[in-house]
Parts: sequence; structure tokens; C-alpha cells
Amino acid sequence: MKKRNWGKFFRRLIIAVAVAFFIAVAPLPGWTPSWFLYWQVPATVFVFVVYMGKMLIDTILFPGR
Repeated sequence: MKKRNWGKFFRRLIIAVAVAFFIAVAPLPGWTPSWFLYWQVPATVFVFVVYMGKMLIDTILFPGR
């Protein structure tokens, strides 16, 4: 049985949290369309959750990769 690399998972998770945080709170120029401002945080959270789920599935189901 292969060992699961939880350290790699948590490193990637911390980087993903930092990127999602900075995208969600990044100051945007005044010319940014209002539809983008409305969907910026929900889209960032959705992409973060999907990425986190993919990392978790890869860590649990495919250890040693």
C-alpha cells in the first residue's frame, strides 16, 4: 500500500487559499464591468472548492502520485 502524501496536499491547499483570498479581495480598476464585480467572489469560491475537492480525491484515491 502506498503512502498518502498529506504534506503535499496541505501545501497546495494553503497556496490555493492564498490565491483565492487575493482574487476575492483584489482591488479592481474603475473600468471593471459591474457583472464581473457581482460574480467575482462566488466564482472564486466555486473554483476553490472544486480544486480543493480534486486535490483531496487525488490524495485519497491515488496515493504516491
